[in-house]
Amino acid sequence: MRKSRERKYRSRRLRLPAALILSLMLVMAFSIAPVSAVTASNGSNSSSNVVIVFTQTSGADDIVIKDIDYDRTDREVEFEFKTSVKYKNPKVKITRNGKNYAKGIKDKDSHELEAKVKKLTYGKTYHYKITGIKSKNGKKYRTLKGTFRAVDD
Repeated sequence: MRKSRERKYRSRRLRLPAALILSLMLVMAFSIAPVSAVTASNGSNSSSNVVIVFTQTSGADDIVIKDIDYDRTDREVEFEFKTSVKYKNPKVKITRNGKNYAKGIKDKDSHELEAKVKKLTYGKTYHYKITGIKSKNGKKYRTLKGTFRAVDD
């Protein structure tokens, strides 16, 4: 009997440092959605941490949303503003395909507004509309509109 002359190849595992892998993932994420991306956390290591990708499409030029945080476990969306704001009969509407997910405003202060919501679906884009808001020194109450997408980090 003749021995076969097959070559045996040994596979090599490519070992990359975790920091390099993480940075590559972040570069890929930012190249897919070129809008503001913020890592949100409720301070625990639970699965309720999400990355919120959002845009502000219209509203007052002097009111800018700094961060949008969706907490899956508490079913709340928190809007954090860069400057101080005032409210007059504020309302929050969070919609997708015509369906409203907002249940009402839970809490508000001069830098943030928290809204109770129905369960939002992972990875879907939602539209928000906040009415009755102005900057601390503003003259008119306005409406802010934009979109956000909740994605696990």
